Amino acid sequence: MQLELDRMEQTQPKTLLELAIRKQLSGFELEATLSLPANQGQVLVLFGPSGSGKTLTLRCIAGATDPDAGIISIGERVVFDSRSGLNIKLAERRVGYLPQNYGLFPHLSVADNIAFGLFKWEKRRVESRVQELINLMQLRGLEKRFPRQLSGGQQQRVAFARALAPDPAILLLDEPFSALDANIRAELRENLALLSRKLDLPVVFITHDLEEAYMLADRIAVYERGRVLQYGSREQIFYHPATREVARLVNIRNIWPGLVQGGVSGEGLVRVRTGFGSLLAKAPTGRELEAGSSVTACLRPEQAILRPAPETHPAGNAFRGRIVGEITRGSLYTLFFQVRRDPADPQLLSLEGTRHPGFNQPYDIELEVPARQYNELRKAGPENLLVEIEPEAVHLITA
Repeated sequence: MQLELDRMEQTQPKTLLELAIRKQLSGFELEATLSLPANQGQVLVLFGPSGSGKTLTLRCIAGATDPDAGIISIGERVVFDSRSGLNIKLAERRVGYLPQNYGLFPHLSVADNIAFGLFKWEKRRVESRVQELINLMQLRGLEKRFPRQLSGGQQQRVAFARALAPDPAILLLDEPFSALDANIRAELRENLALLSRKLDLPVVFITHDLEEAYMLADRIAVYERGRVLQYGSREQIFYHPATREVARLVNIRNIWPGLVQGGVSGEGLVRVRTGFGSLLAKAPTGRELEAGSSVTACLRPEQAILRPAPETHPAGNAFRGRIVGEITRGSLYTLFFQVRRDPADPQLLSLEGTRHPGFNQPYDIELEVPARQYNELRKAGPENLLVEIEPEAVHLITA
């Protein structure tokens, strides 16, 4: 923690948010270090399973919970520093904080809920700000209604408006869409992305929904058991996980243990032996992998290419086999592909692959394809297919 605090003091502005904190609770310890530079986007998503420390981090940023040690700055303003005893309270931190339950007052109208945090403002200024937010959040005509008279989406927009009312320096949102229907949730996600850009407002957003994280995030912090396992851009997290645990949490699904067989001269590739055959992968930047070293190869299911098997076998990462299971999700199919084993390699013949609880046949590669494409592939028959994988799509974990 000391090293992180020293590093923060040396960081040059401008950062939208920076923190290095530690908090001990009964049976749980949070230790988190995060930084949101101004030139790397506006939306930071805290992603991970329930109980991993996301909400506790958000409460510490807001000032609703005090860390045991550390430092927090919002913009260029330090709001908490355990070493100097600085601790600016929630009401003075200029944060818009929206908890999971929205926290609307049932006895107050829409307009009064929005104006609640503006009690120190002059009356005319309050009225102007409330009307501005009514228009921004498309709540015209609902000003005198009470929360019980609103739909879930309308209540959520009122809560957003109240969080925005005091002109915060940062907006903190704790799974604000989790209780809404899918169509309302999709609409409000889009509204949030547009709102952040329109108001030039940094947002810290908690979710355990992968689609939501990918749609909204500029940067993502992956949490597990009170620790930030990886922090980086959306592309880094989803396509280049640092550990097998991160790969699992971001639903990569194809995670294969392997052994390095050697490099491919002049091509920046390495050959990795997996349970279903030899796989070419892009060599990690700045890393030289020795033959015989253990790695984990990762591939997102949408990155595998499925097509009818040609008469002659193509070079590269091409695997003949068959579909042994499928799950349809309307316009998308998840397919489970079993690679045909090479009879000249008895060791491969003995390696079965993964088993899915929904069907008995083992499989090696999980794919996702659009329904229209899969309907065309069915004409070739499930026994006569080929999976191709671009080496650049295979990510190697060496940790």
